[in-house]
Amino acid sequence: MNVVPGDDHHFRREDRARLWQRIALHIENRPQDLAIALENLDRWERLGRVHLGPIHDWRRRILAAQASAEGMGLFLRFLSEPNHDAEPIKSCSPFVGLPMPTPS
Repeated sequence: MNVVPGDDHHFRREDRARLWQRIALHIENRPQDLAIALENLDRWERLGRVHLGPIHDWRRRILAAQASAEGMGLFLRFLSEPNHDAEPIKSCSPFVGLPMPTPS
């Protein structure tokens, strides 16, 4: 298989840190869209996702964000700050389907 330089999809993906910063900005501007993430988590749990740890972790964080301004601030910081330790949970992102523009 010949891969043309610059044609590998790995090079077309958005930088993960920038992606999470965009998600945080989106949620800050449209906190009601956390409902989309909760719907995704509910669906994954209903469908019998094997590893429930990330689902429960995301749900706890989202509910805390919805409960108070302090919780929202902590949540937005968690999303936007690069943190290697957060990668396992972030790899199970419930933010699929957010109506965000594609980066240019």
